[in-house]
Amino acid sequence: MGEEIMRVGLIGGVGSSALTLKKLCDYGLNVVEVFGHQPKNTKFVSGHCNLEPFCLEHSISFTPFVKINEYVEKIQALNLDFLFVVGISQLVSKDIINAPKLGAIGFHPTKLPEGRGRAPLAWLVYEAREGAATFFMLEEAADAGAILAQESFEVSCEDNAKSVKDKIHEAMSVALDSLLPQLASGKLIAVEQDALMVTEFGIRKPEDGLIDWSYSAYDIDRLIKAASEPHPGAFTYSGMKKIEVKASRVERDLKIKGVQGRILKSNKDEFLVQTGDGLIWVSVIFDDSIKLRVGSLLGYKVELEIYELKKQIADLQELIRKIS
Repeated sequence: MGEEIMRVGLIGGVGSSALTLKKLCDYGLNVVEVFGHQPKNTKFVSGHCNLEPFCLEHSISFTPFVKINEYVEKIQALNLDFLFVVGISQLVSKDIINAPKLGAIGFHPTKLPEGRGRAPLAWLVYEAREGAATFFMLEEAADAGAILAQESFEVSCEDNAKSVKDKIHEAMSVALDSLLPQLASGKLIAVEQDALMVTEFGIRKPEDGLIDWSYSAYDIDRLIKAASEPHPGAFTYSGMKKIEVKASRVERDLKIKGVQGRILKSNKDEFLVQTGDGLIWVSVIFDDSIKLRVGSLLGYKVELEIYELKKQIADLQELIRKIS
């Protein structure tokens, strides 16, 4: 089959989707339709990217969607040879997977069969483990299909979510340079995943960015880096105020010890905090109503908070008794 009649579609809505779309065009493939994820609130979609401007510029038909499985009939009617599904967390239906004649192709940034599942970027950063730009044949089971192309990349302890996302995109570009010439010819080499090597990542939510200062400096540093942009971010509390933590670095040289959660030193917008094991510098975002200084406590002391709540309840009960 010649590339001039190869019909390709794409479903996506983040930076990796945009990169794939551009590569498809660079290789002269006939992209006949793009379905762009346009949720009502993009705040809850990490790294959202609007694909419509690129489609308008390149005269590609564009369809916005909130729930892709509502567009089964339209996808089936496109008579596609291949369909790329890149950068959406929604599971596409069996009817969409089976719609293209030669197959639907998914993407996952781990070294499949390791690391199937949710929030792979955050988990790769948190565990500082090797990742891979992996393109595979879509099946009903998530991330389970035969591998078409896989380009590995390293993740170091200095990496955060943004730097690893950049590494993913670099590896994706290399993987697509390998895959797309095969796709243009309609002859793909697919390698089945080894079921004995399967591992999975579980879902992560914004509240999982809460810092527990009883953890080690190393673990807190990993959490802050994993939760950083494009994710919602790590956070802690000071009194009644929520404080966003945007960056961190483990302190290994200073010989100082304090109570966990206490700020021990400050340097502009950086604060040195005692953890359950070791020291960590954190860069925070806060407004003028929050007064952080040496000695400030981050997080809550549970028994003290319970005591204060019980005292307030007792005071309210006494007030109610007096006015009844």
